[in-house]
Amino acid sequence: MCALEEWPSRRNRALLQNETDGQKKKGRGVLKGYKASKKRFANGSVKLSIAFSETLGGTIGMHYRSFTDDVVVIMKRKLPLIGVRWWSDIHPSIHRLIVADMIHIWDLEDTPETEEKILKIAQERYRGWRATLHSTYKAYKTDAARLANVPEDLQPEEMKWLV
Repeated sequence: MCALEEWPSRRNRALLQNETDGQKKKGRGVLKGYKASKKRFANGSVKLSIAFSETLGGTIGMHYRSFTDDVVVIMKRKLPLIGVRWWSDIHPSIHRLIVADMIHIWDLEDTPETEEKILKIAQERYRGWRATLHSTYKAYKTDAARLANVPEDLQPEEMKWLV
């Protein structure tokens, strides 16, 4: 067993990458929903099945992670950041659009319980997204630096409004 300092933490990996090739590793960036669409394509564009836990209410089954990723992708496409500070500020018609898109993609029944569970996942992920954006905001000392380092999933005007 190796010492704690030798564990591959994110910080240690970044240091190792910088020492080995002198450049930061380039990647694809934010890529959500790819696995679910790949699974759908492999199954002939058939709707994937998902189940909700009776006791905990969350998703269970083979595609539970892909379902959550799809909720995040649709949520980020539909929900506005400009003019919205809280989940309760979002108009219910947008909530219904998110649910309708999920029912269209996934093998789900259109019931109030299903809608509630999808919106619960979307609300949790929205709060997490906003928290991540706030951490990005706090990482820089000036507004100019914040606007110069816009996260790749935001438009510059959205970041300007958030700042």
